[in-house]
Amino acid sequence: MNNVNFYDTSALLVASELGILSDINNLLISSVTLQELENLKTSARKTEETRRNAQKVISFLNSLAPEDRSNMIITHRSKYEQCIIEKGFEITNDTKILSDAVYVDTFVKPDETIFVTNDLSLYNFAEFYFGTDMIQKVIECPDEYCGVKEITLSEEELAQFYDVSNARNNKFNLLKNEYLVIKDEIGKVIVRYKWNGFEYEEIRFHDFTNSYLGEVKPIDVYQELACDSLISNPITMIRGRAGSGKSLMSMGYLFYLLDKRKIDKIILFGNPIATINSAKLGYYPGTRDQKMMDSQIGNFLSSKLGDKYGVEQLMAANKLVLLPFSDIRGYDTSNMRAGIYITEAQNLDTTLMKLALQRVGKDCVCVIEGDDKEQVDDICFSGKNNGMKKLSKVFRGTEVYGEIEFKNIHRSKIAEIANNI
Repeated sequence: MNNVNFYDTSALLVASELGILSDINNLLISSVTLQELENLKTSARKTEETRRNAQKVISFLNSLAPEDRSNMIITHRSKYEQCIIEKGFEITNDTKILSDAVYVDTFVKPDETIFVTNDLSLYNFAEFYFGTDMIQKVIECPDEYCGVKEITLSEEELAQFYDVSNARNNKFNLLKNEYLVIKDEIGKVIVRYKWNGFEYEEIRFHDFTNSYLGEVKPIDVYQELACDSLISNPITMIRGRAGSGKSLMSMGYLFYLLDKRKIDKIILFGNPIATINSAKLGYYPGTRDQKMMDSQIGNFLSSKLGDKYGVEQLMAANKLVLLPFSDIRGYDTSNMRAGIYITEAQNLDTTLMKLALQRVGKDCVCVIEGDDKEQVDDICFSGKNNGMKKLSKVFRGTEVYGEIEFKNIHRSKIAEIANNI
């Protein structure tokens, strides 16, 4: 059976995002889809990402030979909309596309047409015309990158790895600034390395003890790697569940730099939104700083620095600046020695994350932390639109960036067990 794959607009946009357009075999689309793509690429109502993906699909189609492109596009036939009307469905662009797919399945490739859509409503409509085995959606493979690979080696394999001649052999296919944790056969960590783009570099230990937070030392291998990334890279992103220590390590590093006078201030970018499923308390009264202090961001800082008064003292001395995302457009750090701290970054979409990183000056460092797996508080920050996910895909493997996922809970045994609720 030589099936054809009839893609609607939504499926093409996802395929564009995943970079798999050229991998689609026997692709067919409706002329209605072509019109939608032309509209989407310039629509002010759509996100920049959607416009970009629409343009990528159009560029892909334009790159094809004229004959191949002509054979791929099915001209919409209004008379076949009757099959839609008979089922009681409204005629829309989506159902027009579906009617063209039904035409192909009936007259061009009977029982050999796979309808591909990522639109849930259209998927449900298609079930009236296609068997469930002939309807598909474009599925994104889970992104398993976490900034570190963990491997187990026998004594013999470890001896081979230590051989000087293997130092520049990237046999584990690491990206630049990605870490390697080597364990023995009983699971004990033996050694930690980083691929620096040329060779495996053994990790040195760091601690960020400072006068503001006291002793800040890594207590597991993931925190050790994060310390190295923070010291080595202008931008580090730390992922982790609640209680894994990501905020303590992030703040520990920034206050360590402040203590050592390597930066002049810490600038916290925050997006203070209500926790998912919690009641919204409305607008906080007072100035911008008072509102930030009364939000969960102020509570977070007070808990780390001892009390609210300690936070306010730092702010009064201009050593700590709290900026909500509503105020950061136009904020310029190009002439500052600052540590930029983006906390709860799972609650940023791609646009806000881009806006934040465009504020980072050449003499600044940036630390980003959050939990994009379990603590996203609004659906608008989920999936492909999540800023942390997009940041990782764009920056990983570059010379300025490191990323680590914390996998252990250290807050308490109760917190560790609660993670399973």
